Amino acid sequence: MKEGLKVAFCKNISQQMNVFDSYLRLTDREKKLLHNTWAEKFSQEIFPLINEERFSGIYSDNPATRPNNPVNVYFGLLMLREIFSQSDVEAIESLMFDVRYQYALHTSSFNEQPVSKNSLSNFRTAVYRYNEEHNTDLIQEEIESHAKAFAKILKIDDRTMRMDSLMISSSCRKLSRLEIIYSCVSRLIKDINKSDSSLLPGKFVPYLEEGHRNDTIYRCRDKDIQSKYDTVVADAVELYTLCKGTALEAGEDFQNLSRMLGDQTRTAGDMTELKSGREISPESLQNPTDPDATYRKKGSKEHIGYVANVAERFDGSNSIITHYDMKKNIYSDKAFADDIIEKLGQQEAPTKVLVDGAYYSEEISVKAAKNNLDFIPTDLVGRPVSEGNSGFDKFDIDESAHFVRRCPMGYAPLDSRYKNGFYSAHFAKEHCVNCPHRATCPVIKQKKKYLFKISEKKLHCALLRIKMGTAEYQETARKRAGVEGIPSTLRRRYDIDHMPVRGRIRTKVWLGFKISAINCKRYIKSRVETTKEALFSHIPIHLSEIFCFQRASATIWVAL
Repeated sequence: MKEGLKVAFCKNISQQMNVFDSYLRLTDREKKLLHNTWAEKFSQEIFPLINEERFSGIYSDNPATRPNNPVNVYFGLLMLREIFSQSDVEAIESLMFDVRYQYALHTSSFNEQPVSKNSLSNFRTAVYRYNEEHNTDLIQEEIESHAKAFAKILKIDDRTMRMDSLMISSSCRKLSRLEIIYSCVSRLIKDINKSDSSLLPGKFVPYLEEGHRNDTIYRCRDKDIQSKYDTVVADAVELYTLCKGTALEAGEDFQNLSRMLGDQTRTAGDMTELKSGREISPESLQNPTDPDATYRKKGSKEHIGYVANVAERFDGSNSIITHYDMKKNIYSDKAFADDIIEKLGQQEAPTKVLVDGAYYSEEISVKAAKNNLDFIPTDLVGRPVSEGNSGFDKFDIDESAHFVRRCPMGYAPLDSRYKNGFYSAHFAKEHCVNCPHRATCPVIKQKKKYLFKISEKKLHCALLRIKMGTAEYQETARKRAGVEGIPSTLRRRYDIDHMPVRGRIRTKVWLGFKISAINCKRYIKSRVETTKEALFSHIPIHLSEIFCFQRASATIWVAL
């Protein structure tokens, strides 16, 4: 047994066929059809990759407890659930009645399938709790290990990768400011009433009535809105004082109320007043039903929820998403770039990372270079240098010695300095006055001489923009376009903006299985195409006219 493995955890040892296996009752024709479906590749190449021991920590270490059901069956079924866009019930029913699912998950020898109506939700809940307690996403670790294996089998070049980010909307409703304050107050009042109604002052009882929310929020005139704010804020402050120091203080509803007061109000002496709208942070509570969701405006669109980052390895014909992550939507692309550098670590050979301008900065480039990574942006954030203030790149600058050697006309400076990340040099007035490049030269006229000054960051940016204009660079940068199809696929095919869960940890688990579904489909498709190529390579030239057609979910090859 692996060191540190939970005592009560059991691996799936019932994966071999026995004489009563339902697969053996199939006819030869049915077996042939089965082997030509997706189930064959999933069973033989994907299912064995699932590492059951990774999930041993979510189970009890008490040896007296009932042994766990097969973890690889649960995980594999959750993968198939997303591949075929099913609900939990539909996936479980498919496993019970569809021989392809049983064959794919190695359960065709089971007398009864090892799942019930709550199996998948209980498994996900156990993973959520483990993540909260240990800050470890087991689903992400497992899916990324599969992706690494897929890339290796498909022989995808691991020296080029590309990244993109996408917004993921929370399933919570967007609330007005008054609704946020009222909801926090109302939910805490219900919590107090549920735990001990005698602790609830009489003035708060109306909050328990069915129509009180609508009367407070919607059935009021505009001129009454300020009085409504004053009332619910005062109630919030009183509730906070009432619950502070009691057992209720540890509850989520009290934490949300406390956070809301910090977000929305300020205290001046004995008075509590609302902050102005401009003072409200994007990190403020957006809805108490999803405390992790944050606000971000990207372009002209407003988003409440999260942001995901995907990175894929690719070559001419294949691509696999090898890394992904999800954070609150205030997390920047530069922060994701920093994370991926840490995660990839030191590379043995130079590795190109194709990104858009939002991922790139001078600091990111320097940090990446230390790990043998070359970040290649397709664009740069910010305005390009204006025509009248260009020409920095034409100066001969020795960056190792931090010295300006000469100007574009070949004149050496009178002096040269480097301080606090800035190059500065003075040039003789007689050389600059009648210079043919004066109109586009960035030097600044002074009383007795001309000053050249530029920051190291600005110099590198100017040099990079020159490099980005070359045909070779543009040819490389164009390869990043392929990753931009992933956000579209996740929205259209996998409906990521309507997740049936709330909270960052839960949402990330669901995102992970959707990423896995994309990878599995790509892998199976590539492996099938590889098989076809191998088939063609063994066919004589005079029999190379091949026709392929689909029937009964099987691919049948006919040589004419």
